[in-house]
Amino acid sequence: MPNKHPAPVAEITIRAARPDDVPRIADVIAAADLPPLLIEEHLDGFVVGEQSGEIVACGGIEFYGDCAVIRSVVCDERIRGQGAGSRITRALLEHGRTAGATDIYLFTGDALPFWERHGFVEVTLDDWKEPPRACWQYQFVSQADELRAQIHTMWRRA
Repeated sequence: MPNKHPAPVAEITIRAARPDDVPRIADVIAAADLPPLLIEEHLDGFVVGEQSGEIVACGGIEFYGDCAVIRSVVCDERIRGQGAGSRITRALLEHGRTAGATDIYLFTGDALPFWERHGFVEVTLDDWKEPPRACWQYQFVSQADELRAQIHTMWRRA
């Protein structure tokens, strides 16, 4: 008789990223077809999701004046739907508030409903305050006309 109960899923622990995590963070980000750029430079804003000793999710937040930009929230395919992305997002939002951010921005291609569930709304590039326009994502998207049609620009109060 087949087992009707799925095997229990190992707990996912969310923690601050460490320097030795950078290669695995880059792999997780790249596996999601996102650019694994400037991780080390913003490592103090990264968190990881770890399961059975393996990093299976990550996300980062960068600070620009009293604003922040969330970037690279990614979960390995094996753990999607288990809540790790939401837990990482909540950790990043809390870090943003604690650090004094008043406005938080992000870009997303295909996760619009996810970010809307976390209180983000679509805005235009012109709606961004000046300080976070210095982030590499803003610089890249603002100069790529063909990409802007595929990317959602989002904002929320911290």
